[in-house]
Amino acid sequence: MTYDLDAVVAHNRAAWDREVDGGSNEWTVPVGSDVITAARAGQWSVVLIGHDPVPRDWFPAELTGVDVLCLASGGGQQGPVLAAAGGNVTVFDNSARQLAQDELVATREGLTLRTVLGDMRDLSAFADASFDVVFNPVSNVFCPDVEPVWREAFRVLRPGGTLLARSEERRVGKECRS
Repeated sequence: MTYDLDAVVAHNRAAWDREVDGGSNEWTVPVGSDVITAARAGQWSVVLIGHDPVPRDWFPAELTGVDVLCLASGGGQQGPVLAAAGGNVTVFDNSARQLAQDELVATREGLTLRTVLGDMRDLSAFADASFDVVFNPVSNVFCPDVEPVWREAFRVLRPGGTLLARSEERRVGKECRS
C-alpha cells in the first residue's frame, strides 16, 4: 500500500490539534505543579505507552546536563518532567497545540525547554549527534513508514546514547543505518 505521507502528516497534525482543543484526551493534558515539584526532588517517571512508568535505570543515572529529545511527544507531560529532573530538553512534535502544552508547563513552572514543530521523519533542525537520549513514545504508530524515523533518531543520537521507543511496527530487528 502506498501513502501520501504529506497528507498523513497533515491529517495527524490536525487530529492532535483537535484533541488538545477538546481537552478530554489524557495525552494532551499537561502535568500539574505537584508532578513538577516531585520531579525536581528526584521523584519522577514517564511512560512510553499506556500507564506503566519506564524503568528509571533505562535513563542515565543523573539527568542534569543530559541532552534529551522528546521525539513526537508533545502534550506537556514527558518533556517538562524530564526538564524538571535536570535534563536539557527539546520537545519535537507535529502538533503546535501539543507543543503549546509543553510551553504552558514550562512557563508556569519556570522550566527551560525548547519546542520544535515538525515531522518526526525529518530531524534536519538538529545536527548529527545532538542528543544523549531520544525518547519516542508510541507516537510512531501514526507514521506509515518508520524507517526514516529510526534513521533520523540514529543520526541525532550521540554515540553511546540511549533510544527509548515503543513501536507497533510489525517488522522487528531491522538495523538503523545512516
